[in-house]
Amino acid sequence: MSASTHSFFSLHHTFLAALSLLSLNAPSAMAAAPLGESTMCRALSAALPGRVAQPSSNSYLASLKSYFSLQEAEITPYCVVTPRTSQDVSTAIHILGAPNSTTKFAIRGGGHTVWAGSANIENGITIDMRAINAVTVSRDQTVTSVGAGALWKDVYLKLDSMGLATSGGRAAQVGVGGLTLGGGLSFFSARFGFVCDNVVNFEIVLASGEIVNANANINKDLWVALRGGSNNFGVVTRFDLRTFRQGPFYGGQVFYNISTVPQQLQAFSNFDRGEGYDENSSLIQSFAYTSGIGLAIQNSIKYTAPTAVERPATFQPFFDIQPQLGETMRVSNVTDFTTEQGAFSPDGFRQLYRTTTFQNSLPFLQKVYDLFAATVPAIQNIPDIQWALTFQPIVPAITSRSAPLGGNSLGLDPAAGPLVNCLLTGTWSRTSDDATATDTAKQLFTDIEAAARQQGLYNAYKYLNYADGSQDVINGYGTASKRALQHASHKYDPRGVFQTRVPGGFKLFP
Repeated sequence: MSASTHSFFSLHHTFLAALSLLSLNAPSAMAAAPLGESTMCRALSAALPGRVAQPSSNSYLASLKSYFSLQEAEITPYCVVTPRTSQDVSTAIHILGAPNSTTKFAIRGGGHTVWAGSANIENGITIDMRAINAVTVSRDQTVTSVGAGALWKDVYLKLDSMGLATSGGRAAQVGVGGLTLGGGLSFFSARFGFVCDNVVNFEIVLASGEIVNANANINKDLWVALRGGSNNFGVVTRFDLRTFRQGPFYGGQVFYNISTVPQQLQAFSNFDRGEGYDENSSLIQSFAYTSGIGLAIQNSIKYTAPTAVERPATFQPFFDIQPQLGETMRVSNVTDFTTEQGAFSPDGFRQLYRTTTFQNSLPFLQKVYDLFAATVPAIQNIPDIQWALTFQPIVPAITSRSAPLGGNSLGLDPAAGPLVNCLLTGTWSRTSDDATATDTAKQLFTDIEAAARQQGLYNAYKYLNYADGSQDVINGYGTASKRALQHASHKYDPRGVFQTRVPGGFKLFP
């Protein structure tokens, strides 16, 4: 008997009582009936003693408070399951995914996705994975195994102390699970590809409750599907990440007066290129309106050469732009840089993300900035508003890394040339301002995408981790990728549990 089969059958005694409780509440053994939500929480409590938090309990409230956006924190599930092992997750999925259950549920890792219902659920049950957060480095230091509830800061604290790194998130407080399953951009992407490309193995609990591995040798189609396919196939409990030697490197932030927009866009357009791109470089360029401050520009610059190089030539055009308002450039480690990056996005506010992609064109970058600047009057009177437009290069140096590493589901073709990821973020305090912020963002991206199509620059890819719940991510992966994802769903989740019972995320079928 295989290890996974043994694990599958050894669960029997742990949830037998729970199944008995469920059957007692069904009209008959022959007729499946919807299960009452209080009954479902009791069944989970019986099978997982001490792992189910009820409303008003400290652990329930702590789970809600830990979400990044207030929109997610305000949602109140029937109860919160807090597994500590993969077996706990398997037990929970056996119960929640039972054929006679109609209960909907959500899965959360770090809880950083901003839109309401993405990783929490009203009128349902939330599985909070944060206690599954172990970080273990293999003896040969080539693979780091990370629990699905870990944050990137947990990973980097461990790896920095060993002179190692992995391709991971750029903000310390972001969760490993969601970012990796959505693709994942990294300081190291031009060297090693998307974060998902560096997963050598996923441990995942399927809708059947079975715990399996997915890698280049076992369940390979699932392995590729999970590289960008999000929460559509099961509950990932562990990520095994490719790991490499990495010392301190050069990076930080440079802040500029808004009068430098033309020079910034010129420098970005020249930087975002196919030929001659310096694979050690990482750039995030942001134009932000902040309440009480106005408009300013921020470039997040990282140069990850294994031996630190200060003021590398590839970034000299950005260093030359004046006037500058300040900078934090230094030689440091991943933990420090991701802590700094994360500090620009504090918890405890209402949040908005929206994204699109287009081909690199200097005139079009100027057009997008002008459209963004035109939205400022609509939002500038919102208290505590921070409203930022961000450009990031998606160059062939990144997209060409996937195929040699086994492939992913993102559908990005290196032949498309240098692309621009365009992101809008919004942060504010009052619920009463939600409609203004949301409607303004939606109209801005309608205008950007209409202009991109008109000029032949539009690319359908939408980076899942930046997408709003109303955006069409899966179709943006392309027909072939979508078809492969749907095939994997039918194969590994034949009853469609993660399509119909887990409403959060981006689903594979209409």
